[in-house]
Amino acid sequence: MRFGLCLLLLIAALPAQAQTQDPEPLLNDDDIAAYCLGVNGQLAERFRQMQLWGCGKAAAMQWCRDAKASAPEAMRARERLVIRFANVLTRKGLLDVERPAESRARLTRIVSDGTTDARACFNPKGDRDEAACERLQRCEEAEQRVGQ
Repeated sequence: MRFGLCLLLLIAALPAQAQTQDPEPLLNDDDIAAYCLGVNGQLAERFRQMQLWGCGKAAAMQWCRDAKASAPEAMRARERLVIRFANVLTRKGLLDVERPAESRARLTRIVSDGTTDARACFNPKGDRDEAACERLQRCEEAEQRVGQ
């Protein structure tokens, strides 16, 4: 089980290829779990990076200091979600090495789609992709289910 979790965390951390096509269609709860695994892995990484920000002491930078202060707990919350989604997929055997290569490749693409959408929605340059942000809403209910 730990091997599968480590493998998925590595997959989620890999840079996503630029997509010229629509994201993989999500057909069921397993697909949503894989997508949300990618989303939360990327968000955890973003919060980890926020902890490295240099905010300065100017009053106008208070927002930065506040974001930096809240980042560790936000990162831990996203990491817990990553673990929960990985556990859901592991329990169903979807991370097993014995699964057909096509099935594993599809799961990897869906995780990558979630990672890509999180990057596109929360773009540090401010180029927010509204379609990607809309797709992230798929995870709201799923996060509540695995968070219980």
